[in-house]
Amino acid sequence: MGRRDSSAPSVRVAGQAPNGKFIVIEGIDGSGTTTQAERYAAHLRARRRLVHVTREPSGGPLGAQIRQVLTQRLSLPSVNQSQIMALLFAADRLDHVAAEITPLLEDGYVVISDRYDLSSLAYQVTAAAQEEPEHLVGPLSSGTMLRWIRELNRYALRPHLTLVLDVDPEIAAQRRRGRGGARELYDDAELQVRLAGAYRRAEELLPGDRVVHVNGDGEMEEISQAIAAVLNPVVGI
Repeated sequence: MGRRDSSAPSVRVAGQAPNGKFIVIEGIDGSGTTTQAERYAAHLRARRRLVHVTREPSGGPLGAQIRQVLTQRLSLPSVNQSQIMALLFAADRLDHVAAEITPLLEDGYVVISDRYDLSSLAYQVTAAAQEEPEHLVGPLSSGTMLRWIRELNRYALRPHLTLVLDVDPEIAAQRRRGRGGARELYDDAELQVRLAGAYRRAEELLPGDRVVHVNGDGEMEEISQAIAAVLNPVVGI
């Protein structure tokens, strides 16, 4: 299913998602978020549940621009790259919620998003600390940047649950090499190690949200079963 028309009802920004269930799956590159989102959707379809898988960057116009940056087909200025990316992602997220996520939730769908605002909080804060260490100290301690990104996303609809796949960075790197494709903006090995640490402390980045961690190092089927055990009570099966 594609994106809804932009004339769809206005997004409700306060509190939890209406009617349906909004699930987010997160993790570093190569953690398996895309594979596991699709596998859990198939699990729900087999049980005759309405389900839609989406992703961030979204399939909308802003998301398409972000993907060009991630694949390095579009270059950003050499300074303040993380701040620019945070702005782009926040704008894409609001469009994503209004045009696609909320209308489906109002129709009773389980909406599974492969990444959401935790990615901004983890990636942009961690990348900024690596780019400008004299301004940002530690993987999570750049309080000003963190607060700013939270403020940018203050109107983002809150998920019912964010599931984090915790993966050893070397295992994730092996998976990325195995799938091939062009090198992306955040593929730096040192950055991915720092990101893995940030994701392990996801609760600090999303205070007040429901966050559950699943070990993503094992076989796909084993991980899928663990995810289903966490998510089935949330979606009501």
